[in-house]
Amino acid sequence: MADRNLRIRVLMEGADRLTRPMREAAAGSGRLAQTLKATRDRLKDLEAAQASIGDFRQLKTGLADTERKMAQAQARTARLGRELAQTENPTKKLRAEFERARRESANLSTQHQQQSARLQELRGRLSAAGVSTRDLVAGERRLRTEVGATTEQLREQERRLQQVTDRARRFADAQNRFSRLQGTATGLAAGGMASIGTGMAIAAPLTVAVEGSMEFQSVMTDINQKVNQSREAGRLMGLDLRKAALAVNQFPADLQKGVDTLTGFGLGAREAVDMMTPIGRAATAYKAEIDDLGKATFAAHDNLKVPIEQTGKALDIMAQAGKSGAFEVKDMAQYFPELTANMQSLGSRGIPAVADLAAALQITRKGAGDAAGAATNLQNLLSKINAGDTIKNFAKFGIDIPAAMKKAAKDGRSPIEEIVRLTQQATGGDQAKLSSLFGDMQVQQALRPLMSAFSEYQSIRQDALTATGTVNTDFADRMNDDAEKVKRLQIQAKNLSTTLGDQLRPTVGAISDRFSQWGGRIAAVAERHPNLTRAAAVAAGVLATLFIVVGGGAIVLAGLVAPFAALSAAATLLGIGMLPLIGITAGVMLGIGLLAGGAYLLYSNWSGITAWWDDLWTRVGQRIDAAINYLRSIKMSDIGRYLIDGLIAGIQAAFPNLTAMITKIGTMLPAGLRKLLGIHSPSRVFAAIGGHVMAGLDQGLADNASNPLTRIADLSGQMTRALAVGASSAAIAAAPVAAQSPTGQPGAGSDSAPAAAPATYNLHFHGVTGDPQDIEDAVARAIEKIERDRRGRGFGDNGD
Repeated sequence: MADRNLRIRVLMEGADRLTRPMREAAAGSGRLAQTLKATRDRLKDLEAAQASIGDFRQLKTGLADTERKMAQAQARTARLGRELAQTENPTKKLRAEFERARRESANLSTQHQQQSARLQELRGRLSAAGVSTRDLVAGERRLRTEVGATTEQLREQERRLQQVTDRARRFADAQNRFSRLQGTATGLAAGGMASIGTGMAIAAPLTVAVEGSMEFQSVMTDINQKVNQSREAGRLMGLDLRKAALAVNQFPADLQKGVDTLTGFGLGAREAVDMMTPIGRAATAYKAEIDDLGKATFAAHDNLKVPIEQTGKALDIMAQAGKSGAFEVKDMAQYFPELTANMQSLGSRGIPAVADLAAALQITRKGAGDAAGAATNLQNLLSKINAGDTIKNFAKFGIDIPAAMKKAAKDGRSPIEEIVRLTQQATGGDQAKLSSLFGDMQVQQALRPLMSAFSEYQSIRQDALTATGTVNTDFADRMNDDAEKVKRLQIQAKNLSTTLGDQLRPTVGAISDRFSQWGGRIAAVAERHPNLTRAAAVAAGVLATLFIVVGGGAIVLAGLVAPFAALSAAATLLGIGMLPLIGITAGVMLGIGLLAGGAYLLYSNWSGITAWWDDLWTRVGQRIDAAINYLRSIKMSDIGRYLIDGLIAGIQAAFPNLTAMITKIGTMLPAGLRKLLGIHSPSRVFAAIGGHVMAGLDQGLADNASNPLTRIADLSGQMTRALAVGASSAAIAAAPVAAQSPTGQPGAGSDSAPAAAPATYNLHFHGVTGDPQDIEDAVARAIEKIERDRRGRGFGDNGD
């Protein structure tokens, strides 16, 4: 326990010694300033104590003089008082002299009291400062010594504070320099990025304008090729489309796409542009896709033979019908191409066919979940009217479907209205019989709402046929939306951009063409002069590299300023020049370069390294295999014997070195311990350890005092009984007898029976007289021998 405490104490003291400088250095200038203030206050107190010694001496001298004068004044006053008392008629002069002497004595007495109080105050002050007034010389000498030491300490602290202040100033200078350089770098970077950003900002709209103009021109070229018109005609068409785009509030590219679709179907250029105005207006009014409306109106023109000039009327019909049901114009635009093809097969033509389809879609939508279902149901109905099964089923009811449909077409009646009329005739209006006519479920789903709401269908168709200006009205209303106003501004901006691009595009094209010509000429020269071309390419590469390096350097300069600013700040902070730091940096960079070179060499010679490694590994593997084969060839007992023999031989071979090392350690250990523990002669450390040992001994005795006391009491009783046996023998022999257990058997050892009865000793005395002193000496020697023998057995023996 004591050893462990000693080790802990030594470790703590060592850690304290190691960390004390770091802890003191970490205190900082604040603690140093506080220490400096305390030292100044201490110096002021010492100087005040020195001044108090001077004042004390001067006051003590003055007090003695005052005491002398006071005694003289009191004696004179007493003498004059006696004279005044003995004179029957004292003179006025005598009275005045007596009063003067009395006042002088009183003044001196007051002065003496004040000086005494002041002297007592100074004595207390000096006592508080550790100065005895009985030995002012020694006190003054001590104060002078302390003042000198404190003054020197103050100078040292001021020097250290100055160092801290200088360090703080250098740090501030370094920080300011770094901030200035960093600001310069930031300014360079910001200025460069601002210039680049400004250039890009200026160039962006121009680039967008030229790109937009070239894209618009490219699409017009596609249209020109489809309609076989000239480039100038295409340019004029493009101008018309831009004007139409503003009129219908659609982007020119969208109208251009619609024209491209229509011309792709075989429509002429002028016809496509003429159709695009009402299509664009309807697309804006009903938020439909121009491409879908273009396909729908072309289908009406191509399949139903609606004249191009009646495109607006067809769109009015579709719009009016859409208002009467849930199948809107944008839905009709999507499904009209297929539906018009079926209507064409039934002989339906013109605007009435458009109204017929639009009205029928509103009714079939009632029996479908969505517009797609309604369109599919109606399409199936139109395609199954002239199907073979349909003809056979209607023939059972005496109805010739092909003849009836031809007659309806000839009379200008709607094929949809005619099939509904014939179905009602065959079923008698009973929709349960529809399956006997049409097995297709979707056809039935189209016919049921048409049969139930046939009059509504007729009403919607009639209203649609009479509709005029519906799209224009809805377009005007839609243009009151703020979204459409914003879109109009965007369209105008796009037109302006494209117009600006049209002005710049020829220049860009001319420049590109000129560069292409130059490129062609250079290519021709390069083919004729390959060596010159090679030299020029190398020169161009060098020039390009130079520009990249210089241009990149301008950008990297801002990044390089920061490290140099950090180096400059560090140099200022440390109070050294830049050269040492540059040298350190260069050394680090050189080290990095060497590592990179080593990595490159490793990489370039990797194949050789891998071959060497493979060869080495093969040889190692062969050695391992040989060792394993050898181990397999010998017995395990031989292996054990070899291991033991080798261990013994190794110990014998190393034993001289081991003993020499132990001797060396034994020689060095005392000196090392003295140096580590700070031991001197006499050792304060071991004195402290001795104190701890004695304290531990004392505690151990206190904790286990009962057992020795019991042992001593038993021994005393046994000796008393033994002395009564006989004291006439010439010699003394003593032998301990094992303690007996209560049962009469030998007691167990201390480990198994710690509570056994104490040991019994039989003492035999020979040649001892009856003198009490002789008996006492003999007993003492016997007990000492017994205890010595017991201690010689060791701490772990029984009986202790």
